Amino acid sequence: MTILQSQARQVFYSSILRLVGYGLMLITIINLLFLLIKAEISPLSEFQTMIAIMERIPFALMGMVLIFYGGRSDRSFVEAIIFKFLSWVSLMTAVVLILVIPLNINNSWQIYHQHNATADGQFVMLKDNLQRFKEQLTAANSKNEISALLQQQAKQIVNIPESANIEKLKTDLIANLQNNQDNLNNQEQAFRAQKRSLLLQQCLRFNFGALISSILFLMIWKTTEWAR
Repeated sequence: MTILQSQARQVFYSSILRLVGYGLMLITIINLLFLLIKAEISPLSEFQTMIAIMERIPFALMGMVLIFYGGRSDRSFVEAIIFKFLSWVSLMTAVVLILVIPLNINNSWQIYHQHNATADGQFVMLKDNLQRFKEQLTAANSKNEISALLQQQAKQIVNIPESANIEKLKTDLIANLQNNQDNLNNQEQAFRAQKRSLLLQQCLRFNFGALISSILFLMIWKTTEWAR
């Protein structure tokens, strides 16, 4: 293979890589536009949008690397302008990624409180109802009172046999209610722990991803000084 053939092949491969780079950048831009268009102004929506954007950052990084591959060789005047623009875009992206980290932490904190409010809405009323029913059963002293309480809860007629031991019945019912309360407390703790763990994982993943991506974009800007 002659030197000219080797150079021609290198130019061909470089052109293919650059074309792939432009394609990746175009796909990334389209995806980002759609994400931003449908985004809403709320902590949860902003949090989800930023995570979705972070998942597409590697494509932008790869696209930039492929576009800048080969330096100035075999470039048109239009590409020189694109290089200069992308070089500054890499710097702006690095700055934006650093700035959104505090925003992401703030959104995570607000979402955490929203999850707690959701847990309160789901479990506090149930716990209060169980506790109230337990107190009413404890205060009941006759078969008729216990029967009325059971009918109120079951929304249907409840017949207690004449031979039933009222004290034993009360004890069994209260013990069953206590088990239900314990199970409900365990469900509430599991719900809160699951939401907190998932939120923390997503927050840390985004923050570390944003920090690393910011450093990489900054390195691209630094190493493409020739394009500016």
